[in-house]
Amino acid sequence: MKIAFRLLGPRRLIAPVGIALLAGLAFAAGAQSEPPLTYSLAAQPGDLTVDQVPGPGPAKKYSEDFTLTITNTSDTDYEGEAPTCQLLDVEIFREVASGDKSVWKWSNGMMFCQMVTPVVIPAGLSWQGKATWSFMATDVKDGKYKAVATFIPSSTTTAKLFEIKTTH
Repeated sequence: MKIAFRLLGPRRLIAPVGIALLAGLAFAAGAQSEPPLTYSLAAQPGDLTVDQVPGPGPAKKYSEDFTLTITNTSDTDYEGEAPTCQLLDVEIFREVASGDKSVWKWSNGMMFCQMVTPVVIPAGLSWQGKATWSFMATDVKDGKYKAVATFIPSSTTTAKLFEIKTTH
């Protein structure tokens, strides 16, 4: 069996290809439109004062609890997926003169199942994820910090600023 192809000249090919590309883009844009989501990150306790004065007992531990909330504000369910079981990440940066310096990342050293994980946020409802940064007083310096949370299914980030003051 022979299959023959008829080649079109460059001028005759441009219009059909252009129309097909535009139609494909319009379809993809319509098919991929997602409900509007709002992102917020809360830090508890937020601003901290840590005591770096060595005492007779063990060094004091501190922690910041971060809650990432994603709210689906539409009347359509959000349907996304993450490439693994990890749905969020939180990274802490300390502001320094040369730029932000990463001091901690929640997922460092963690293992996540290697399975595509679907995430559904029903219309009008919220999804929450939590991460806790635990540290010793000697691990931090005075300054302004920024927590950046990422919702893996949408690759969207949101940030929360806070300050750490140390006593000597």
